[in-house]
Amino acid sequence: MKAENVVISIAGICTIVFFYLVMTPTDSVQDENNWQISNVCLDDHNSLDTHEHVQLTIIINGTQVEISPNIGIGDPGCNGMKGIHTHDDTGKLHIETPSPMPAPLGAFFEIWGESFSDEGIMGNNADDEHEVVLTVNGEVNSLYEEYLMEDGDIIEIEYGLK
Repeated sequence: MKAENVVISIAGICTIVFFYLVMTPTDSVQDENNWQISNVCLDDHNSLDTHEHVQLTIIINGTQVEISPNIGIGDPGCNGMKGIHTHDDTGKLHIETPSPMPAPLGAFFEIWGESFSDEGIMGNNADDEHEVVLTVNGEVNSLYEEYLMEDGDIIEIEYGLK
């Protein structure tokens, strides 16, 4: 009877751990994505197939977040410029690639080292009281990190109360 109790206890613990791992939300699904543009490293502006610009604004709990200058420039593993980068703190994203390729919004966050999805942004998680809203050119968009940026887009991500 004692061995049976041990087996039942172990099975119970394994079940709890399994459900915890399955049910615990992650800050981001970036690790599941393999965006080609995240691996682009340019030495200069010569021989570019794509040179586009997107304006990004991030608001968390009513406060605009500064998008730092030089995100994606001189990063470890890339002394030049990543396929999506910034030059200043205006929120202007530069999309530059040597060949045609999609530029998902999530790739910028991956390059930046920040989290972003419908479940949260930059460590701020959506829950019963809070939400993440993505608007592109004034229209609500449900693609979040998978949204493919286009030249001239005006993108706003807002996290706050529902």
